[in-house]
Amino acid sequence: TTGMLFGVLVQHQLVSSITLGIALRYVLEALRKSPPGKMTKFGLCALEQFKERLSGWPQYCSHILQIEHFKALAPELYVYVQNCLSSSVTSGGAFSSSVG
Repeated sequence: TTGMLFGVLVQHQLVSSITLGIALRYVLEALRKSPPGKMTKFGLCALEQFKERLSGWPQYCSHILQIEHFKALAPELYVYVQNCLSSSVTSGGAFSSSVG
């Protein structure tokens, strides 16, 4: 799917920093759409592909966790994002202003 391709590009760092910010915003906006829908599925699929990079983006994780329906939509992914945020904050990770 398009979401999978999009996520893989982010995961493997195949986009520049400016393009990365735009890509992450697209995924965040897709996740904010009311489920069920194609955009929500796109966002979840993309996020699943690059979730291993989330610990480097604590502010982005925070934005994801603020989405009301996210926990009900993807409970395991919700916990994963929570853990990424927690580990980033406890390790002194700086909040990035370039995403979100």
